[in-house]
Amino acid sequence: MMDTLHALRLYVSPVFIRENPSLIPAAAYGAITAFSLHHPRPGHPGSLHDIGIMWWLAQQALFTGLCCQYWRQVRSPLSPMVPRLIGAEYRAIHLMLALALGLLAVPAIVRGLPLLNVLALESLNLALSTGSDLTGPKVLRPRLRKARTAIVFGLFALFMLPAMQDRLMQAPWFVALALLAVALPAALVELHHDPFAHPGEQGPARSAAGPDGGPPRATVRALARVLMWQPPALRAMPLPNGLATGAPLGLFVQSALILMASTVLMLLVNGLSTLRVPTPQDGREAATMALGQVVMLGAAVLPSWMLSRRDWPFLLSLGPFGARADFARALYRAHAGRAIMAGIILSLFAALAAGLIGTVPPLRALAAWPALAAVIIGGSYLPSLAVLSPVTNRPGVMLLLSMLGSMAGLQLYTGVLFNGRLPPPLLYWGLPVAAIAFALLMARLAPRALARADWPIEPPAL
Repeated sequence: MMDTLHALRLYVSPVFIRENPSLIPAAAYGAITAFSLHHPRPGHPGSLHDIGIMWWLAQQALFTGLCCQYWRQVRSPLSPMVPRLIGAEYRAIHLMLALALGLLAVPAIVRGLPLLNVLALESLNLALSTGSDLTGPKVLRPRLRKARTAIVFGLFALFMLPAMQDRLMQAPWFVALALLAVALPAALVELHHDPFAHPGEQGPARSAAGPDGGPPRATVRALARVLMWQPPALRAMPLPNGLATGAPLGLFVQSALILMASTVLMLLVNGLSTLRVPTPQDGREAATMALGQVVMLGAAVLPSWMLSRRDWPFLLSLGPFGARADFARALYRAHAGRAIMAGIILSLFAALAAGLIGTVPPLRALAAWPALAAVIIGGSYLPSLAVLSPVTNRPGVMLLLSMLGSMAGLQLYTGVLFNGRLPPPLLYWGLPVAAIAFALLMARLAPRALARADWPIEPPAL
């Protein structure tokens, strides 16, 4: 009992706040949710339509912040030497997550939504936010489980849509109970940690091998080479490579897979909540809603390089960049190239998909292409605002700005832009001009501020 109380005291101490970047976004999203709750928009009684996105993000940020404290405690190199520590931390995180579930259920309960359905939706978010390979200090994480990560990001983006949240709120009680019975045990199993059960999981990832333990097949290597092909101008050393950051063909294929998977999941949830077979019109509506997730997931990783500063001092010292100012400009030049590429590809894919689905007329889809590309490019520079001041130059603030720009802003903008029922307001057509102007301004100011910022020799692990 005393061990558990000692573990709980850490959650109300400066130790909990230190190097926990998810807490700043959690506070911001919670404040926005509370404001929206006290100033509801007319036309959506008894639903999560106007608070759903921020409420969902507040859950994810708070759960991630709590799990960050848990994982850095139990994965500490000293934890196996203290026999009761892991058990105490495991009991403490149960209590803290139960408290968080109850606290975060208040906005939905105030809206008059059924408690069982609310807890089911929260438990799903909890199961998505407790991953030991996605939460906590990177130096203490095990190898990334790629299949689980893809499922987590897909479900997270899917249920961030207020329409999908409302579907779950309207689902029968047995559907909510089944989801609760699956998600909560999954989260508890994920949180269970035994430092002696898998001694090799902290090691480096093994290279891919064929069925006989040899090298992968030539076709797999050729496919990977094609998907990861980059234009020579984007092969910039300072930034990490990935499908969504430097590979145009890979980004296009990724967008198609996300669109298909999200559409199928939406139709499945729709069928379970309404207990009827989805119609072709349901499929068109689901695919249209999924376009926002395609754009969001493709653009969310663009500013992630700002949070990964561990290698910067070594690249500055050993790379062909010159002074700090030259290195900062090289970073932003590489970011500009990748942001432009991602903006063009994601917006082109969304416009083509919307036109082929029949959601919007072809001319409107054609006009939406450059507009959406400009907003994606401008949104990728939003975290650069944090660099301008030493007070805000923190991972938590950058993470907050990144999530507001990509997860909230871009998804809302895409949803309105491709809404076939109502034409977008004139403001939505003027926003791309402001986004490009903002990107140009940040591209000029941010490298100077980044060069003046303090770069520790070994930055704190995120």
